[in-house]
Amino acid sequence: MSEYAERYYLSHDGLRLFFRDYPGPAGPTPVLCIPGLTRNSRDFDFIARHIAATRRVLCADLRGRGKSAYDPNWQNYTVPIETADMFRLLEAADAPRVVVLGTSRGGVIAMTIAMAKPEALAGAVLNDMGAQLEPDGLERIYQAMEAPPSFGAWDEAVQALKRAHNPRLANIAEGRWLEFAHALYRENEGRIVGDYDPNFPLSVLELRGSNPRTDAGAVNLWKPFAALGTIPTLVLRGENSDLLSAEMVTKMQAAKPDLAAVTVKDRGHVPFLDEPEALAAIDAFLRRVA
Repeated sequence: MSEYAERYYLSHDGLRLFFRDYPGPAGPTPVLCIPGLTRNSRDFDFIARHIAATRRVLCADLRGRGKSAYDPNWQNYTVPIETADMFRLLEAADAPRVVVLGTSRGGVIAMTIAMAKPEALAGAVLNDMGAQLEPDGLERIYQAMEAPPSFGAWDEAVQALKRAHNPRLANIAEGRWLEFAHALYRENEGRIVGDYDPNFPLSVLELRGSNPRTDAGAVNLWKPFAALGTIPTLVLRGENSDLLSAEMVTKMQAAKPDLAAVTVKDRGHVPFLDEPEALAAIDAFLRRVA
């Protein structure tokens, strides 16, 4: 099992930001794992160790999450600024070109990297993220941001996760739920809370009415998706996802015929990336990328 080094770098505005660096064989293009909205580098531990058997893996904590510094101005928690942070990470890691594995918001950042500097992107794996986001899933996320998690014990946190994700996540072993909780939360003054800046939800709720939307109310990300152009791309969709529909994946494949797509059974938003079909798809995709 691959171990990792804990590393820090400075953002363009002076924040001390964290990433895990899993060493792997030299030669193949490294993988940069970018987490979802309120998640962090711990989310990728299994898949990072798996991929590190064949290539180097970098796992970011976005600003204000995990071990990265909190921004004194919550309005800086935006995709463009987080994308700029990723370019600084690549400089610090001496990794000018990477495959990005982006979960949810991390997938949006992957597409934004393609818009800003496509030569830095050897490939993209979008974990339950696509060209259009469904309103039901978005509203569920906004409601969660209105009531940030706070629990008295880890078993209470686990039960809350089960309620929040039922029935979208199925066939999950009891121990896996606890691992999920430990990846998402931290202990603070006797409480189990989200591992992010308490002011971060303000930046998310500000987006509620500001993102470009379709007539049906879904968030439109077709422009950043189009930036992937000829860049090899794999999309993983949770079978029960309420954020990325199966119909949308079909439309994405029509717009980008070389897009690989895999459905992960019994998962919603988002797959854990330890599922057999997710592992097989990622392994096959990386074999295509130098």
